[in-house]
Amino acid sequence: MKYGDIIKDIKANKYEKIYTFYGKESYLIDGLIKKFKESLNSTFIDFNFSTIDGSQTSLDEIISSLETIPFMDDRKIIVVKNFEILTNKKKNFTQQDEEEICEYIKNTPDHAILIFASYSDIDKRKKFSKILGKHGILLNCNKLDNNELLKWAQKRFKKENVEIDNSTLNYFLNNLDYQNKNSDKTLRDVENEIIKITSFVGPGKKVSTSDVDQLSSKKIENDIFKLIDFIGNKNGSEAIKIFNDMVVKGESPLMVLSMISRQFKIIMQAKALSGKGESENSIAKSLGIHPYVIKKALIQSRKFDNSTIIRLQNELLRADYSIKNGLKKDILALEIIISKFCI
Repeated sequence: MKYGDIIKDIKANKYEKIYTFYGKESYLIDGLIKKFKESLNSTFIDFNFSTIDGSQTSLDEIISSLETIPFMDDRKIIVVKNFEILTNKKKNFTQQDEEEICEYIKNTPDHAILIFASYSDIDKRKKFSKILGKHGILLNCNKLDNNELLKWAQKRFKKENVEIDNSTLNYFLNNLDYQNKNSDKTLRDVENEIIKITSFVGPGKKVSTSDVDQLSSKKIENDIFKLIDFIGNKNGSEAIKIFNDMVVKGESPLMVLSMISRQFKIIMQAKALSGKGESENSIAKSLGIHPYVIKKALIQSRKFDNSTIIRLQNELLRADYSIKNGLKKDILALEIIISKFCI
């Protein structure tokens, strides 16, 4: 069963008793959970929908939640996130607990839907995983394939009331590099790019390839590379100019902050692995990052010692907290950090 099939079943009011959604595409997992939640009577949602932290809960808590009958609705939904028994990192559960939940899964109450959500891969060799697959739906929520991504993106542009033809859409998606196995891009990143480009062209308008070029993530990534290069060269005026240009083009200052922080994290990791004798390609494979990004990181690592990177990362964390809590203006906070490290 695929993602779309589950959506169709929800619309048709057809349900299994147990679902397990796992993988790195949290956008898909959270989207499915939202659809299930919306299927309940909204008036009594607090009584019939609950989320349990699977790394902190007990088996008794899960079973108790499932056994409680729904209130003024046909069913109740229990979501257990990051359940330890699905992985090999058990801390709070014994082997006896695992045997008990395996037996319970075979006879869960008819009035309840149990959803396990794991935002990483699971150990499918485990007895528990096999039981879940036998008595319910086991769905791998990793990256969409080309056709699925195309259909999803078409719907997303349509939702924003912006037209885009297939040729331009393919050009847009290729620029994002989502399908690259070394890319860490997710559907959330794709959605953010769609929102950015549709905001730029405006409702009722049509996206062109020049619009894509002007706002492409590759260009933004290159701008981040240049910005960090200028910081390394102590050229504050050029670094701030690039930052302000990105903001003018619609890039969120918080997103720029996040991208700067991410690149310095990659620099630190690449530097450490290179020091152990690993090649660029080996580092790229180890970190799951495109080789070009690793190449840039290793070049940039020559301009920053570890203590400077750590101080800068701490400054970025403090700025992030201050901006999100209304203590500092976003643009000013970034400009201050850039200027401080260009002295």
